[in-house]
Amino acid sequence: MDRETRRFWFSLLNKERRANKLQNNGKLHQKITSELVATLRPEFRSELIQINLFGSRILCLAGPDSDLDIYVDIDNSSTIYSLTVTDKVLHEEEVITKALQNNRSMWAFLKKSGGKCPVIVVRHKNSNVQCDINFTNSLTYGQNKLVIYIFELQPVARLMVIYLRGWAEKHQIKSVFRSHLLVLMVIFFLQVRGYLPSVFQLQRGINPDIGPWITTFCKLKLSDFKMMKIPLNADQTHKKLAEFFSYYSTFNFSRIICPYLGREVWRSKLKYSMPQRCRQFVGQKIFANSPVAMQDLVHLAFNKGASIQQSDLDGFLQKCRSETYGFFNL
Repeated sequence: MDRETRRFWFSLLNKERRANKLQNNGKLHQKITSELVATLRPEFRSELIQINLFGSRILCLAGPDSDLDIYVDIDNSSTIYSLTVTDKVLHEEEVITKALQNNRSMWAFLKKSGGKCPVIVVRHKNSNVQCDINFTNSLTYGQNKLVIYIFELQPVARLMVIYLRGWAEKHQIKSVFRSHLLVLMVIFFLQVRGYLPSVFQLQRGINPDIGPWITTFCKLKLSDFKMMKIPLNADQTHKKLAEFFSYYSTFNFSRIICPYLGREVWRSKLKYSMPQRCRQFVGQKIFANSPVAMQDLVHLAFNKGASIQQSDLDGFLQKCRSETYGFFNL
C-alpha cells in the first residue's frame, strides 16, 4: 500500500470512528428522547407517543455538526398516508410548536418548515444538538431501517458515503448533494455493478404498510442473490470509489437513478416499470422536469433529485471526471 493510499485509508477510518461514536452515544439519545416525551405528553394526554431516531447520526455517517432527525409517532398514526396536509396535521404542528416554545429550559425553537411534510427545528439546550422533528411522515424512518440493513449487507457502502460526505464538503457542494442523495447514489451504483440486490427483490411478497408504499423488507443474505461482500480494506474501498466517480461522470441523466429496480430506467418508461399498486402516483411529470431524477427507496413517487439544478449537475460531473483521473492514478 503506497503512502497516498495509506493516508486515504487512515483518514477514512478516523471519520468512521467519529461517526460510530456519535451513533453509539446512547445516553445523549435517551436524554433527548425522554425530554421530548416529557414535553409533548401533557399536550396530547396520551401514552401513545413514540420517539424514533433516524438520519445520519443513526446511520453512522454523521460529523460533529450533524443534526438529529426525529420522527414522533402520536397515537399510532405511523401507517397513515395522505397526499395533502390535513387539519389534524396542522393542529399537531401548532400544539408541538407551542409545547417546545414554552419549554425554554430544554429547547430553543429555531424554525418550522411547511409543505406536505412539516418539520419543526429546535436545539436541545443541554447538548447543543439541533433536532429536526417530523411528526407526519414515517416513510423516511422506514427507509432509514432499510438503509441500515443494506449497509449491513455490503459494509463498504457506508464507508463510501462517509468519504463522499467529506468530498462534497471539500468541494462546497454539500448543500446540494446531501447525505441522503449520496446514500441513494452509492446504493444504486453497487446494485448496477452486481454487489447489492434491488429494493424490489428485498420486498418481494410483502404487502404495502403505508398507503401504496412498503417500508418493511426481507432480511436475506447476499449469498441468496449469488453476491459476495466486497472486502473492507484500503485497496477495495479506493477501487470502488474510483469506479463510482467513473460511473457517474458518464451517467446519462435523461435516465432515472432507480434503486427500487436496481437498474437505469428511461423517464418515459418509469410508470409502467413500477408495481400496479402505485402506478397512479408515479406520474411522468414528477421525474420529467428536473435535470436529475433520483427515485426514493420506498416512496416511489418522490424525486429526491428534484432540487438539483443544471449548474449543480454540471459542477458535479466535472468533479467526478477529475476524481476519476485522480483515483485511478494514485
